[in-house]
Amino acid sequence: MTNNESPRLRDLDRDPAPWWGMGEVVCLAVPSVLNMVSLTVMHFVDARMVAELGKGVLGAQFIGGMSAFVSATFFMGVLTCVNTYASQNLGAGRPGRAAVYGWQGIWIALSAWALLAALIPLAPALFALFPHSPEVQALETQYFQVLMGGVGLILCARAVGAFFIGIHKPIVPLAAGAVGNGVNILANYVLIFGKWGFPALGLTGAGLGTVIGSGVEALIILAFFLVGPVARRFHVRRSLCLSWRATRDLFRIGAPAGGMFLSEILMWLVFMGVIIGRFGKPHLDAAAILNRYFHLCFMPALGVSAASTALVGRYCGAGRPGLAWRRAHAALILIEVYMVMVGLVLWLAREPLVAFFNQAGDPAVQHIATTAFLVILVVQAFDALSVTFIGALRGAGDTFWPGVMQVALAWGLGVGGGALVTTLRPEWGSFGAWAVVALYVSVLGVVMWRRFLGGRWRRMHVVEAAPTVTEEASGLPPV
Repeated sequence: MTNNESPRLRDLDRDPAPWWGMGEVVCLAVPSVLNMVSLTVMHFVDARMVAELGKGVLGAQFIGGMSAFVSATFFMGVLTCVNTYASQNLGAGRPGRAAVYGWQGIWIALSAWALLAALIPLAPALFALFPHSPEVQALETQYFQVLMGGVGLILCARAVGAFFIGIHKPIVPLAAGAVGNGVNILANYVLIFGKWGFPALGLTGAGLGTVIGSGVEALIILAFFLVGPVARRFHVRRSLCLSWRATRDLFRIGAPAGGMFLSEILMWLVFMGVIIGRFGKPHLDAAAILNRYFHLCFMPALGVSAASTALVGRYCGAGRPGLAWRRAHAALILIEVYMVMVGLVLWLAREPLVAFFNQAGDPAVQHIATTAFLVILVVQAFDALSVTFIGALRGAGDTFWPGVMQVALAWGLGVGGGALVTTLRPEWGSFGAWAVVALYVSVLGVVMWRRFLGGRWRRMHVVEAAPTVTEEASGLPPV
């Protein structure tokens, strides 16, 4: 090896793992993927139950649920960066500091719960902004208000789950999520249809089932956080404090990530609720069905992306960016293979898959949804790029520039382009807007890949170097 070789290549040559560390990525990603699969299955079963309530209800659940999700997405984005700080401190040899960031995530989640509760009485005015019928707006309002009443439970589970993924213990959020999702399905069945002596609450029952399941998940994951070997190794109970420095750190990296997450989900809400919603109930119901299958492609990929964040963060914290580069590209291979294969299967089986949710047998919904399925097929390879490298850049602490670019593309190309096409070519219906969204997803994927290849993330420093012997022996988190 000559002195002219780049530091990146010298670092890569020291990697003891074959295939860019694919085995390490798989071991960390599988529990996270299974957790996302469990969540996706729960959403499918939930939507299938709601579909039996009649026309327009599935679309109302989708818009009401997405509105609740949008309201919390900024804080969710901030809380995902608990993963960044936990993994980087793990790599830097500071386990006590990782727990401090886990606690700050909990405090942020509880504070956000109090702030978001103010939206509950404002819900009727919020949904009056959508071009939907009064009965659909009433359903959307009911579902939104129930979900917002329990949003803090979801945020707490997200914060502590990010901590466990960051310290490479994804089996804990998997177990908590699986139990919580199972409780959710059972509670939905009982409360939607009025089983076992309970009243039939319809869509409100679906919202209550989600809150109950989220509460169970949060309690389980908090129990693992407070008691057991992880609590002892990471000095969790000693770290129970409010650290303004750690909170500031989370918002410094997490605010751009939260803004990106909020922009993305809000863009989809406006796109489906306003741009697609202007064409009427069949198009809105078709969009709700498509969203379920987008989740089938996207949610498991997010599990691999979370593993990419944890691995990139760990190796950046350890001062080995070359290994971080390899792990990110190993994650890309996994996500590409999965998303392209699933997209192809969904396209080939689109007729029965749409009919599964189209319980009313509406031929317009069937035609619109099956035709728009082409979007899912086309964008898979590019969506894999954005999912992988947004997660990898977050692990390295590079969130500001990706956040700015995502906001610009989402609103300039996604919403702006969709609105322009539907205005200039209304005869194309919602298909023109779906084509523009496919272009947006493709461009976003290429932009994020190019950002990672550019390598600016290598020069970023999120945590300090490894601790001294005296500091480590104290067992106290010095944040």
